[in-house]
Amino acid sequence: MTALAVILGVLLLVTAVYLVIVLQQINGVRRQLERQLGQDSPRTVTLSLVVPQLEALTAQVNATVRQAQTASTRTREEERRIRSFIADISHDLRTPLTTVRGYLQLLGRTDLDDEQRAQLAVALRQAEELGALVDRLYEYAYLLDEEPALDIEPLDIGVLVGELLLGMTTEIEGAGLDVAFDPPVRLVVASDREKVTRIVQNLARNAVHHGRGLLTVEALRTDGGLELRVANGVAPGVELDAARLFDRFYTADSSRTGRTSGLGLSIVQTLTEQLGGRTSARQDPDEGTVQISVRIPSRPGP
Repeated sequence: MTALAVILGVLLLVTAVYLVIVLQQINGVRRQLERQLGQDSPRTVTLSLVVPQLEALTAQVNATVRQAQTASTRTREEERRIRSFIADISHDLRTPLTTVRGYLQLLGRTDLDDEQRAQLAVALRQAEELGALVDRLYEYAYLLDEEPALDIEPLDIGVLVGELLLGMTTEIEGAGLDVAFDPPVRLVVASDREKVTRIVQNLARNAVHHGRGLLTVEALRTDGGLELRVANGVAPGVELDAARLFDRFYTADSSRTGRTSGLGLSIVQTLTEQLGGRTSARQDPDEGTVQISVRIPSRPGP
């Protein structure tokens, strides 16, 4: 009887030790998986001791991890191919589009009646819209670079924004917009000139395409950088989804004057994030305006 009790005690002890080992192994696998959460390249998990059942489970987990790695690699390669395809197609379309627009302009100098000139004006407008879409697609494909190079230099924001708005006078006046901009004196920040230029141009073009009334542009100094605010009127009764204005290809049909790509503000957000900043938007139904805000930090030079 005593021998049986001893044997049972030993078995219970072995079972308890076995269970402790199994639990330790399970916790070890769990910790390895937790450490890999959010990683782009997860690694396979390992066991410090061999437990047949856990070894089979770990083998299945590792097979799943390897499948995920393969799928992730294929996804990144597919994204690169898509970006390359968009850039190549956009580039290839530019030359024939330029030729088409050139011939249409030459045709406008010939002897046409009123109906023919009206039809030509429609064709020119459609060609210009298609050209703008091609340019936006090319720019967007370029902006998807995950690690863009920054060329940091001191920028006088008042001068930069003023010159850009002046250069877009024809577009702004063609949209029937009045501009209010009080250039700040010596608001100098260190940032990438090309990217800041694209941000301002896309904000202004967004107002040209979708705004009405007064276009108000403000450049304000903030702690460590600047804030650009661009506000314009919208059509009465129009309600915009401010949270989605920066989404790719987002369009609010009731507020759009003409067909556009919906990429302008998405490009603004991408550029701003590349500069370490952030964007926001809000609509004021009482004032009938929408305001886009861009905060850009001043970055250390090379």
